[in-house]
Amino acid sequence: MKKAMFWMLVAMAAAGVAQADRTVNETRPLAADGRVEVNNISGEINVIGWNGEGVEITGTLDDGVKTLDIMSNDSRLSIEVELEHRTRNNGNAYLTLKVPVGANVDVETVSADISINGVQGEIDLESVSGEIEITGETRSLEASSVSGDVVATVTTGSADLESVSGDIVVRRATGRLEAAVVSGNIEIEAGDLDSFHAETVSGSIFCAANPTDRARFSLETMSGRIELVVAQDVDADFYIETYSGSIDNKLGPPPKRTDEYGPGKELRFTNGSGGARISIESFSGSVKLLTD
Repeated sequence: MKKAMFWMLVAMAAAGVAQADRTVNETRPLAADGRVEVNNISGEINVIGWNGEGVEITGTLDDGVKTLDIMSNDSRLSIEVELEHRTRNNGNAYLTLKVPVGANVDVETVSADISINGVQGEIDLESVSGEIEITGETRSLEASSVSGDVVATVTTGSADLESVSGDIVVRRATGRLEAAVVSGNIEIEAGDLDSFHAETVSGSIFCAANPTDRARFSLETMSGRIELVVAQDVDADFYIETYSGSIDNKLGPPPKRTDEYGPGKELRFTNGSGGARISIESFSGSVKLLTD
C-alpha cells in the first residue's frame, strides 16, 4: 500500500513538472518584409533575424499560461500569450523567434524582457518593467519602458527611446536620435548624427557624437548633469544656458552671467566655420563641453 502511494505521488509530481514546463516548437510562413507582433505578460521575448524561410518559434510556457495563440498569413504573424485567470505567479512565457532579417517587429510586454538581434526592419518595443536590448542595423526604432533599461547597439536612420526611471544607453547610433527619461540617465556614444534630442528631469546626460554639417542638437535637463564630447575641429554654433548650474567649456570661451546679480550663465560661440547648431539648457545641473 505504501509503495503504491509512493509511486502515485511520483507520477503526480512528474505530471506537475510536465505541465509547468510545456515546450513550444512551431514554424509559420512569413514574407521577407512581413510583420511580427508579440504580446506577452512576463518571461522573456528574444527575436533573432535569420536568412531562413518564415518564422521559427521555440520556448517554454509555465503552468500559469493558458494558451499561446498564433495567427498568421504570408504578411503578418501575431502571437498572444493568454494567462489563466486564477494565476498570479508562474505565468511566464519564454519565447525565441527566428524571423526574416527584413521583418518588422512589434513587441508589447509587462514584466517580460525583450531582446532584438539582427532584425533590419521597423522595430517598435514597449515594456512596463522589463529590460529592452536591441542589436543590429534597423530601418527605424521605437522603444519605451517605464522602469526598465533600454540598451541599443544599433545603426539606424531614426530612433526614439523613452524610459521613466530606467537608463538609456546607446552605441553606434547614426541619423536621428531622440532619448527621454525622468529620473534615469542617458548615455550616448554615437557616430554621425543629423539630429539629436535628449531630455531628463533629474538624470544625467552624456553624449559623445559627431554632428553632421547641418545637424541640430538639443540637450535639456532640470537638475541633472550634462556632458557633451565633440571633436576639437567641429564646425558648429553653440548656445549653452543654465540658471544656477556651472558651465565648463574646454572648446572655446568662458561663459558670461545673464544678469549682474543673478546666478544664471550663458555661452554663445562658433567653432570652426559653424553650421551645426548645438543647444544645451540646464536649470540647476552642471554643463561640461569636452573634446575627444
